[in-house]
Amino acid sequence: MRVINFEDYVARELVRASFRPQRRGWRSALLILGLLTVVVAASALFAGQLIWPAWIFGLLTLAAGLILLSYEWRFKSAGVLRDQLRAGLRGQRRLAELLLSLDDSYYLINNLQLPGRADDIDHLVVGPTGIFALETKNHRGRIFWRDEQWYQAKISRGGRPQPEEPIRDPARQLKRNVDYLRGCINKTDPELSRRTRLWIDGAVVFTHPAVAIDLPPRVKRKLPFPVLRARDLPAYIRGNKPRQSLSKADIREIVSMFSHLEPPRS
Repeated sequence: MRVINFEDYVARELVRASFRPQRRGWRSALLILGLLTVVVAASALFAGQLIWPAWIFGLLTLAAGLILLSYEWRFKSAGVLRDQLRAGLRGQRRLAELLLSLDDSYYLINNLQLPGRADDIDHLVVGPTGIFALETKNHRGRIFWRDEQWYQAKISRGGRPQPEEPIRDPARQLKRNVDYLRGCINKTDPELSRRTRLWIDGAVVFTHPAVAIDLPPRVKRKLPFPVLRARDLPAYIRGNKPRQSLSKADIREIVSMFSHLEPPRS
């Protein structure tokens, strides 16, 4: 398995939600301004001079302290978001490790940005058995479908059942991204698309070890993509029967194309 990494959107959002540079910078500013305030005030009192410079430094110190408090409050408020982003990162990395069992005829592209949109595709596998777009979810507990809605039912660490929570439809999200990706491919290299009859398969992959997927057959049949546990994904990819087999040259050309995708026509 050959791996190509693009900028990780989830990791970038995690850094933004931590406010680490701002908090570190304003802590340093507060410390420096506080020390200067003490030094200037002490010097002015010792020399019997006017202490207005100390007041100025004191006000600057107060302002730096208030700004730091605002970032600390924003950091605390974003705690749930950071937990979700960390869980997503763990799931993506777990899946990438599992896919390393595929041989070097396959390429794994992580975090493929869709041009013209804020979305990305978590993982894209390109190999002799086809092209696979993967939507990864790191939910734990029971995943089920009821009344046209996906739900998650979890057990707390103390062993108590938690209230059922609706979750975003991952299959619909993946289909929207795959349709858009097809448009990007057709715009970027229409000749390659025509010659290889490029078709994108997909899968929704739940990566958490403690997940149970409970979808009845009638629901699975109506979904645009299969829903798998991470451990079943390598076998699914190896066993896929593509509409048209891809040669080594085709695979290299397709992988190269993903580095300069163009948005589809309006």
